[in-house]
Amino acid sequence: MSDKILDTLNDKQREAVEYIDGALLVLAGAGSGKTRVITHRFAHILREKHLHMRNILAVTFTNKAANEMKERIAYLTGRDAFKAWVRTFHSTGLLIIRDNPELIGYPSNFSIYDDTDSKNLVKTIMKDLNFDINTFAPASVYGAISRAKDLLISAGEYELEANSEFKEVVSKTFFAYEDNLRKNRAVDFADLIALPIRMFRENPDFLDKYRSIWKYIMVDEFQDTNKSQYELLKLIIGDNNNICVVGDDDQSIYGWRGAVIDNIYDFEKRYNAKVIPLEQNYRSTNIILESANEIVQKIPDRMSKRLWTERVSEDKIGVMECADSFREAYAIANKIKEEIEQNNYSYKDFAVFYRTNAQSRHLEEAMRRLNIPYMIFGGQKFYERKEIKDILAYIKLIVNPYDFTSFERIINVPSRKIGDITQKRITGYALSKGISYIEAITDAKSAGLKGGVLENAVNLGEILFELNQSVENLSPTNFVKILIDAVRFKDYISGYDSDGLDRWSNVEELINSIRIFETINPELNIADFLNEVSLQSSIDDMENERDYVSLMTIHNAKGLEFGVVFVSGVVNGLIPHSSSINSIKEMNEERRLFYVAITRAKDKLYLSYPLVKMSYGENSDVEASEFLAEIPEQYIEMTVKEKTEFYAYDKPSVKTSSRNSFYKPKRETKIPVSQKIEIPVITSDRAKTAKISSIKDISVGDKVIHGVFGIGKVEFVSEKMIQAKFEDYGLQQIGGNVALSIQKVVE
Repeated sequence: MSDKILDTLNDKQREAVEYIDGALLVLAGAGSGKTRVITHRFAHILREKHLHMRNILAVTFTNKAANEMKERIAYLTGRDAFKAWVRTFHSTGLLIIRDNPELIGYPSNFSIYDDTDSKNLVKTIMKDLNFDINTFAPASVYGAISRAKDLLISAGEYELEANSEFKEVVSKTFFAYEDNLRKNRAVDFADLIALPIRMFRENPDFLDKYRSIWKYIMVDEFQDTNKSQYELLKLIIGDNNNICVVGDDDQSIYGWRGAVIDNIYDFEKRYNAKVIPLEQNYRSTNIILESANEIVQKIPDRMSKRLWTERVSEDKIGVMECADSFREAYAIANKIKEEIEQNNYSYKDFAVFYRTNAQSRHLEEAMRRLNIPYMIFGGQKFYERKEIKDILAYIKLIVNPYDFTSFERIINVPSRKIGDITQKRITGYALSKGISYIEAITDAKSAGLKGGVLENAVNLGEILFELNQSVENLSPTNFVKILIDAVRFKDYISGYDSDGLDRWSNVEELINSIRIFETINPELNIADFLNEVSLQSSIDDMENERDYVSLMTIHNAKGLEFGVVFVSGVVNGLIPHSSSINSIKEMNEERRLFYVAITRAKDKLYLSYPLVKMSYGENSDVEASEFLAEIPEQYIEMTVKEKTEFYAYDKPSVKTSSRNSFYKPKRETKIPVSQKIEIPVITSDRAKTAKISSIKDISVGDKVIHGVFGIGKVEFVSEKMIQAKFEDYGLQQIGGNVALSIQKVVE
């Protein structure tokens, strides 16, 4: 009789699944089936130990991963896994707090502030404290506070180490920020880990309750855990060594946001753990994997493993050497079209990675000009759009009437003629009387409001109060529909002119998502929906069914895979990043980052780089990444190599050093004839043009037409460069032989 839990596993996977009792570190290389191991091990333990779903805690980092695990567990066990403790770190922390919030002096209806809410609160506090937000950016101050909280550093402890002007600003803001969170009955993302730690430390009986429930613990992506997450795990584990962590030190790429790679190194010794490496990769071809292995093997003290695969392919890694980043983008776009025509790929099979978000501009332009559908990940997400944030703020305030950030956001949306002074009267009245903001606006007359403003405030207060009393009785869908109708949100949205329809479509999509949530969770209310939304991540927003090319930073690519991957800008200064040059630790992380980028590719991999980049209007030579030279020559094929005469801007002095180009001199005889990248040219039937002989023929105020950017107006002219504002592409700098790239528009 077949066993669907064990029979589909390879030898190492099965060894990990069957190792039940005792600490275990599964060293899971990229594409080696770590999710399969976690879910099959979960199912195997349930069966062998005759446990309930609630007796195993499995934590990961994204809702998408958690939901996928639940689906697999349900399939393997034939049992409902919906309520299984298979959750993200943050949602696990949230449920622990919700279980007994009075242990930390919170009500049951506390709010969760996402990063945007927290940044806005910090900005408000800094203004109140008269700090110059142009000198000290609120986002940077919030980042410092968040990092401190991840390290379990309190405001008081931070104050003791505040030895610079910036840290003093952070320290004072930190105290006020924590005080405001408490007054608003709110917690931020860092609190979702830090507060359960506090609850467990201060209440041993509360901790024992969870230890008695969770007989076995599993942790996914363990290399990405930060200090507070590991501390939470240590508390939960106690003397119980039945913990399995799954991770890969070679994929530890989030040190900059607090992940501690030493956690995975520490685990083996701390818990005397058995280590089982998963080295068979099911994703990529042999050439891709051998190249990736070469990149990370130079990292000292890394944990021993070498990926291998049965997927043998003759497709080498394509290297694209381009004159500049402009032509690099078009080389990538052209190659995507070529692959689709020749190999029956769809757009969704392609991804283009880059090191920094700023690199996406040329790529977006090339995709648009060649009519390639694309989506940028890491940009504005659905739940971060203004109209969605507005409605969610209404719901947050109704659920938690003491939430100042939400109150501040919606009090004048739609406009109720409530200005800053009037708003301060309401908030001051609420604080002086110790009442909620809903009570304060309902009793706005006592706060000193008069006339139409008073009427508007009282009407809003009555709406919010009635909905507050109906949270438990109304279905989530009816709740939000009543809210939207009551505050006339659709009329307000229509005021956005041409954007109104799109914005209302977003609101309708929000209602759809609430209806789906309600259908899946008939026993939950609108407050539970808020919790789900608060824990969304960027990767959770990916839509698998849509056909587009994915553009994203390498950091955002973690955990994903694509048929064909392009890594752009593979030059020293970007990969590895210039900030890592003087740090061995950071350079090692840059190696791991490049390794992650490479191992996202299933079938084909292209690495591209420009020979020239423009910075502050000046061109400079750049060097192909030193990492490229570490890939064995037999795995490389130069697919694009441009000569210097194809530069779009000033032609720099070309270095003869082999570091100017990826290929060393001895390889030059193997390189095919240079290729010129095809770039579509814009023409205009509207404008008559005249050729120019040099930059001297151009003056400020002239209209010009550029082969790619279209029609623009000149705003600056120097001896070597012009700056013009184009209708579709905004401000652009053009240098070199301008006569070759633009013509003057004759009125």
